[in-house]
Amino acid sequence: MKKINLFPILISTLVVLSLSGCGNVSSNQVIADSVSSYEYDNMTCSAIEAEISHLQRAASEAGGIVDKKKSSQEGKGVASVLLFWPALFIIDDNSLEAQKYARLKGEYEAASKAHRKKEC
Repeated sequence: MKKINLFPILISTLVVLSLSGCGNVSSNQVIADSVSSYEYDNMTCSAIEAEISHLQRAASEAGGIVDKKKSSQEGKGVASVLLFWPALFIIDDNSLEAQKYARLKGEYEAASKAHRKKEC
């Protein structure tokens, strides 16, 4: 009876698993983009407060989408490993959602900075 060497299979599985996780981040790992507060300088305090409220809601929703997509992709990754490992190469990440979330976080921070600067 011929003995099967499992070492190459184990190494290739580990490589595929490590590559499949690239680009998948959770919302608490996203760093805010740097956004200038210049566009908020000519706004009134109430307009800035309304903008902050809007940005806070939008960022919260975007963060939820980032986390939901990360969870979904991780589940697909596990299913791919168990059922058909080449499918790992076609699973996308949540980088687009994370970029949008980072932009919203940056805009929120810029609006908050303008709010503080105006001493509203």
